[in-house]
Amino acid sequence: MCHPLWPRRLRTGVAALAAAFAAVASTVVPAGPATAADNGEWAVMPTPPANAGPAPRLYFFLESPAGRTLTDSVRVINRTDTERTFTLYGADAYNTARDGGFALRRLDEKHSDIGVWTAVGARTVVIPPKAQADIPFSITIPTNASPGDHVGGIVAMEAVPGGRSEQNGVAVAVQRAVGARIYLRVAGPEVPGLNLADLDLTHRTPWLPTPVDGALEYTLANTGNLHLAPTITVTAAGLFGHQIRQRGATPQLDLVPGAEARMRAQFTGLWPVDIVTATVTAKADGGVLTVRTTRTVVVSWTGLAVLAALIAAGVVAWRRRRRTEAARPRGVRRVRTPAEVG
Repeated sequence: MCHPLWPRRLRTGVAALAAAFAAVASTVVPAGPATAADNGEWAVMPTPPANAGPAPRLYFFLESPAGRTLTDSVRVINRTDTERTFTLYGADAYNTARDGGFALRRLDEKHSDIGVWTAVGARTVVIPPKAQADIPFSITIPTNASPGDHVGGIVAMEAVPGGRSEQNGVAVAVQRAVGARIYLRVAGPEVPGLNLADLDLTHRTPWLPTPVDGALEYTLANTGNLHLAPTITVTAAGLFGHQIRQRGATPQLDLVPGAEARMRAQFTGLWPVDIVTATVTAKADGGVLTVRTTRTVVVSWTGLAVLAALIAAGVVAWRRRRRTEAARPRGVRRVRTPAEVG
């Protein structure tokens, strides 16, 4: 069941809805942001209902009071021409500290939420080539579970490492995994909240009187108990209101409750002598809005020297023009008095 406060992008089923991460038998590869519930070799998604509608169920949206047990089923599809064996488990979700990417925790990491509450019907499943399997699972919500959103997923990780990676010149085997997200809302007070902090606008020192690039870093935190997919807008302007262009697109996030991410925006077109004002706006469904502004001064000493020289040259030219335009009597004959004539 979908709550009206779920973000519209998630209700409409936009892509980027599963976790992609890797773990190695002896060397662990850190989890990465989610990309899709299908890596081309296998896919993980909610089992379609018996009377499925035209829109597929791409992720789990669940609601329940605390203290109850929910049951559902996940479908694992083997798209390859060989038999594949997968390890299935429930996982907590989190956002990466850098750039806020959505990820699911590895099997060997500590879980405290969905990962602990979830029991999968089959820990290991063998799927023939070009086949699929529906595996039931249950989520037992503790009686003391906090109200609001709890986010995680069901992960299918290959039982035998099937990938290779190079770290520090050494090739290591990599266990790949794909997961379907779970958004569970526990009944109770709903308190959405976002906060922007620690804005830091930096730039390199322009030794020549030419435009330079800049970077804005800021921290975006989900301070409420609902997961949010905020729309982030970053703007910057310099002296006399001249617009400063942003390089690259602003990422679209799916922030779980309590998540905090350090974000970065790149700018180009700062003047060598400038006062730059940057503003970050984060807006999410439910009337959640936060805005922060910072500014910095750009100083190019060579630019100032050139500017000072231009101003001095202008002043000298202006004074010369004033002197040449000053009225001077020319050809005036002195009239003698009658006494002088006599």
